[in-house]
Amino acid sequence: MRQLLNSRLWLAFGLLTVAGFFLFAISCNDCFGRGSDAAVMQDSVEKNIELVAVVSTFSTAEGLSIENGRTVGDATASLDDGRNIFIASGTPGELDCADVTKQSSCVMLANMFGDSVMWFAIVNANGPTPTRFLELPSLVDMLDDGDRGVLANGWIVRLASPTIKTCRDDSGASRISLREFINIYSPNQSVSKMNLITDEVNEVVCVL
Repeated sequence: MRQLLNSRLWLAFGLLTVAGFFLFAISCNDCFGRGSDAAVMQDSVEKNIELVAVVSTFSTAEGLSIENGRTVGDATASLDDGRNIFIASGTPGELDCADVTKQSSCVMLANMFGDSVMWFAIVNANGPTPTRFLELPSLVDMLDDGDRGVLANGWIVRLASPTIKTCRDDSGASRISLREFINIYSPNQSVSKMNLITDEVNEVVCVL
């Protein structure tokens, strides 16, 4: 009888140990390299810009903040085109605007799925009174036969047809193809100008 009880006791301990290890494994975010996998998944979010608008006001419970590339808390952005965009807590995003509380000082760019924000960036507008253009990084590649372009920071933007090519030294940039312009002036010798009316990059400018 004593031997039977000892066997059952050891079996119970074994089952508890296995159950404890299983709970530890499924609850640990950084074990077995899964933390790095999560970072890779975050970096792989497509930054395809489908929404572009000047931000009129932000409505948040505790102020807009981003930690580890994701929003902390919910937020609502009121845009100058009359739309109200809800940003759920945990949404991947980038914040590069000096004062999100100041009216019309920021521009929001976002990848949308219906009415849901999949990724967004909030950047400084051009000056205290936003112009109809937003200066962005260099164009480094083209997609979809030139309908879309890839910027040096990985953002995907729509391209106007044609896209104006300009150099201050009048080096003949207007006479070459956009592909040739990219080959010569990317990634750090040009800037892209997005038209805030059409939501397209309609000009690339070399900055030599």
